[in-house]
Amino acid sequence: MSDHLNSLAAVSEERISIIRFAPPRALAPYVMQLYFFRFNDTLWADKQPASLSHLIFYLHGKGSVRFCTGEEHAVFPASLYGPCSSALEFSFTGPFVDFGVALTAAGFVALSGESAKDCVDTVMDAGECLGREIDALTEQLREMAPPGSNPPIEEMARLVSDFLLTQITPIPDLHLKLIDTVNKWLHSSLSPNVDELFALLAFSRSTATRLISRYFGTTPKALMRKYRALRAAKILVDPATSHLKKAEVESHFYDQPHMIREIRHFTGRTPGMLDDTDTGIFRLWLGKGDYRDWNAEGS
Repeated sequence: MSDHLNSLAAVSEERISIIRFAPPRALAPYVMQLYFFRFNDTLWADKQPASLSHLIFYLHGKGSVRFCTGEEHAVFPASLYGPCSSALEFSFTGPFVDFGVALTAAGFVALSGESAKDCVDTVMDAGECLGREIDALTEQLREMAPPGSNPPIEEMARLVSDFLLTQITPIPDLHLKLIDTVNKWLHSSLSPNVDELFALLAFSRSTATRLISRYFGTTPKALMRKYRALRAAKILVDPATSHLKKAEVESHFYDQPHMIREIRHFTGRTPGMLDDTDTGIFRLWLGKGDYRDWNAEGS
């Protein structure tokens, strides 16, 4: 049985509710958080900011996702997503309920055995990757959370955690250290220097680049570009951000048009759209604590 699960937050508004859990200690290197998500409308179409990998159990509602490649895929009952290189479009009919696992860079490789580089902008049948036992777990979760119910979400989190503990193949400590160093480097500045990263790593430049691509799905330079846009959007979407701070964010891009293009590419919205009233789910995705690796303060 997995050890204690700590509730991170419960967020709700008229249409949306999310309850998050920190992973048990044994899963912490591989899982950022577990979450129960419910959307109460009958039709939901939006764009999700580029992220690392997710394992999502779709419990109620049907839909599809479209990647920047133009490829559209119907989701599987248990879907394993590789890292996304840009904002992801989706469309679902509701009411919609899912239970998800936000994976770390180490988590996708440890769970799937695949290189993230080979799985960028993909959604896979988790049963084919992890074994058909996951189908029974999906059905069990579905039965525990009928639409409109008050399901035992903590117990669902425990079941998913226990399953993951049987599926994870630990990765080498040196690789975990590399991932931790990359994350700290990403958080050191909105535009961290790539040469400074390589100086921190106990690998040759070519080996480090290969390993970073294996775990994060892309090269350090492209990774910096992605996180700069995501973190810039996170700062800009915060109502408490001052005009001075916004100007500082803009200074990390060549000019304002460049910032607009980058934020739109990775979040699906221009900076001006971040202030729209219909950005509730977007604010939840980028809110403090949503994605540990997006938080410049590391908290």
